[in-house]
Amino acid sequence: MSKNSNLNPKIKKGHLIDANYLFIDGISRSGKNSLAPVVSTFNKVEHFKDKSFYSRIMRMYESGNINQQGFAYMFETELLIDVWFSMMGRDVNNNIHDLTSIINSHKRKEYLERVNRKDTPGTFDEIVKEIKNRQLIFSFVTSDFIVSADILRQISSDFKYIVVMRNPIDMVFTWFRSKRVTRLGTDKRYIPPAFQIKNFDNLPLSMINNAEEYNKANPLEKCFLIIENEMTKYMNAEILNSKNTCLVPIENYWTETEKYIKIFESFLNTNRSKFTNNEMAKNNIPRKKDSETFSIKASMIFDNMSEKYIDRLKNLCQRYEAEISDIYKLSSITKFPKGKFKGLSNEVFTKISPSSKYTKGKRIL
Repeated sequence: MSKNSNLNPKIKKGHLIDANYLFIDGISRSGKNSLAPVVSTFNKVEHFKDKSFYSRIMRMYESGNINQQGFAYMFETELLIDVWFSMMGRDVNNNIHDLTSIINSHKRKEYLERVNRKDTPGTFDEIVKEIKNRQLIFSFVTSDFIVSADILRQISSDFKYIVVMRNPIDMVFTWFRSKRVTRLGTDKRYIPPAFQIKNFDNLPLSMINNAEEYNKANPLEKCFLIIENEMTKYMNAEILNSKNTCLVPIENYWTETEKYIKIFESFLNTNRSKFTNNEMAKNNIPRKKDSETFSIKASMIFDNMSEKYIDRLKNLCQRYEAEISDIYKLSSITKFPKGKFKGLSNEVFTKISPSSKYTKGKRIL
């Protein structure tokens, strides 16, 4: 903007399509993708999209790399195009093994027929009218999105949010198992922005103000530092108390699925369909509480972090138990001999609790 920098140009506010928008948000690895396919079976709800773009531009805004009007323009236009193109059969996922694939939706016939629509001058207006008449709900999975809720409220006060949270021990464990910190800035398939400050490289956004401590930590401790920062932001977020927000502790959803199905029906003002139970079965829910595996995860983490981080993790867990969910309690953890799990590799973490795997939209692990 070198030529126009003194003119201070303003971007004209855009207009979204008059639709219902649902953002299924939470920290990465919090369990959102076990919830989104089920909600997508509800009447009026379109099949969900996993929108890393929205999360990435939010990080760009939070880091100061784009300003507020730049974020608003990019977000509004992308959201409009997402809805418009979905109704045209454009830019939709057809990979049969992806949860976001329209092929795995019970409405796939309708979605596939949309490709026959011709993009004439009147088509856009026809789509807008159809969306309004059918009261369609467009759902998007995002990560670390609602912690900057003020700018989202300025764009629309009607957005709805399902915010998914997960026990801190599970979060630290799964972040380490999935190599989140070692892949950042080095793995081309893992694309969250990696920041550089002075001599510190490959910093996540949440650690740019804590680069020195983060740099000294081991990989497991790095995972904890990120989770501590992110979960504290979520638990402090005022939007959690909004009527437009539905807070979902994922361990509760997994064990009390029917209860949450009813909560979602009320929250979204719609109903489950005859396909909902089938989607629940595909995602292996409801599930039994697994205190034994949780105890092993906790002990593996405690044996491989310094005492100061163990204490901070326990404090975070206690707050989570008090404010979000007490399905898994620190007091119920089975104690193992200290050091039993010392020095375990990422591969051993994976054996204890493998990452989820899907074939044709069905969870097989």
